Amino acid sequence: MKYGSRKITKAGVIALTSSNKAEVNHAIEMISDWRSLHLPALDELQSSLLQLLKKNRIRVFSVSRRLKRISSILNKLDRNPKSGLGTMQDIGGLRIVVQTMDSLNKVLMVILNNVPNNFEFTKSPINYIENPKDVSGYRSIHVVYKYHSNNADIDGMKIELQLRTKLQHSWAMAVETAELITGTALKSSQGEEEWITFFKVVSSLFAIKERTPIMNEHKEKEYGMKELMRILYQMNNKYNFNDTLKALNVTCSFAKRDNYKDGYYILSINFSTKKVNIKAFPKENEEDASALYSRLEKSIENNKSAVVLVSVPKMQQLQEAYPSYFLNTGEFLVAIDTMMQNCKKWGWT
Repeated sequence: MKYGSRKITKAGVIALTSSNKAEVNHAIEMISDWRSLHLPALDELQSSLLQLLKKNRIRVFSVSRRLKRISSILNKLDRNPKSGLGTMQDIGGLRIVVQTMDSLNKVLMVILNNVPNNFEFTKSPINYIENPKDVSGYRSIHVVYKYHSNNADIDGMKIELQLRTKLQHSWAMAVETAELITGTALKSSQGEEEWITFFKVVSSLFAIKERTPIMNEHKEKEYGMKELMRILYQMNNKYNFNDTLKALNVTCSFAKRDNYKDGYYILSINFSTKKVNIKAFPKENEEDASALYSRLEKSIENNKSAVVLVSVPKMQQLQEAYPSYFLNTGEFLVAIDTMMQNCKKWGWT
């Protein structure tokens, strides 16, 4: 491999701890280059899995792939100092979203029984639907693949596949929207306690709707739908979470309107103007996309803006797959509004 585990782990340590600006910039450039080497594995895995699901007549709501932002990489390392960058398994991420739990269970069964050529599982799937994350209520299924290639530079790259239902996806995107605005890692239980509690309650309510396990802390308190909806109603009235999220809609100005199929898109998000600029690249120009992504990341000012490199089969699917990057939480808000109305109608306030 171009970058061994020890070498890239050292770069992560330098980027976090060094006081030498030139040394930090060199480390981040190395991390960016290593990150871009995940793209071939991402492309091949997505193509293989979509063919597999099509063959088994499984309908997919959305599919997308992304490279983890440098800020997210460094934040994760900062939260987990004992885990080195070289062991991080979600630098390249592929996400498949389906409509229902029945479809999700079918997808999981097919995927586990059919490993694509050039890939292997690194470990058993982690099922955060059966066991929601205690710190946040996050629900999804994670499967990690290791890539095998004759190209030594990319051999051994790891890709994380996330499997979710549409409802689970709406929750996760709402959390990401709140994270982008507040500049905190709510999924890691960092940030305002009110926001964390709010999303935990919604997670368990969505779990009840999908007939899957609720969070342990709610189970221990013997909370059911009535108790959780009452908490949701009271918190939302006090802190106006729904109104806050509704106010965060942005408009999109397309830097380039070419509708590349299966291309790469760089989204530059300005929180002050609430606008998202999009630059599109055809699939064969992935190196150019990755290089621009790295340059733009260096120009970010604290929580005033964000930039991300993502990919979807068609540009029209971009906002559907990544609503959080457009500060669009429509699906989530509809579900919350419905629960709020029912809570009032049923007298559970």
